[in-house]
Amino acid sequence: MKTLRPITPHSILTEKLKQLKNDPSLKETSDIFQKELNRVYLLASGLDKYLEENTTSEPAYLASLSQETREFDWEADRVKDDVFLEAEMLSGHVEGQFLKTLVSATKSKNILEIGMFTGYSAISMARGLPDDGELIACEIDAEAAAIAEKGILSAGLEKKIKIIIGPAMDTLKKVSKQNLTFDFVFVDADKQNYTNYVQYILKSNLLRIGGLCVVDNTLLQGEVYLDSSDRSEAGQAINLFNQYLNNEKQMEQVIIPLRDGVTVSQRVK
Repeated sequence: MKTLRPITPHSILTEKLKQLKNDPSLKETSDIFQKELNRVYLLASGLDKYLEENTTSEPAYLASLSQETREFDWEADRVKDDVFLEAEMLSGHVEGQFLKTLVSATKSKNILEIGMFTGYSAISMARGLPDDGELIACEIDAEAAAIAEKGILSAGLEKKIKIIIGPAMDTLKKVSKQNLTFDFVFVDADKQNYTNYVQYILKSNLLRIGGLCVVDNTLLQGEVYLDSSDRSEAGQAINLFNQYLNNEKQMEQVIIPLRDGVTVSQRVK
């Protein structure tokens, strides 16, 4: 299976420590330094594997979907390349189980997902729904949605998951006209529009009072807390989103350092 490049603060830190550990120019440093550097590297490099091993196992159909997503050539195999996609966007085992647990624990019945990609998160959340629950997934890319549809069928969740292809804001406007209200919203789409999505969700009452809005990539490779001169456009957008949400009186939130940062927020008014 293809190895994904490091994209989370922790995996980037681990890779940097590995490079330092193997840097020939540091071989002349003291034994104490070498020993401590190796210990720090082991502390960092062992975490993700430990989390994977001690999180409830993913079902075979999710493991298969993960493998297909990793093996798909998101550059050469694309029919349309106007939307940037890469295998690293996959939510994966630990985050998927986290989302399922949140849905199940909150007894959520109606879920709105903004940015589905190949469906790992959608399937994970739908697994936590009751028999009469429903998840509406917004996805702009038809090729990613096609992979998701196969995964949803394999999981036997086609009656619970409805995919709408198109720009997320257009879908939000259509959904709001149907007077739908959701217990749980998951945002994992274009970072520059995170603030716009959440503002619209609150303005249109798409999220009920007491409901959860979970947002992915809110640490964005650590860019949000590094010097602003090192931030990409997406990193700056996420930093501004985090500031917005922290000052949004209708919401209370916490950022969890899971993978690339997951914000769990609750609408309180």
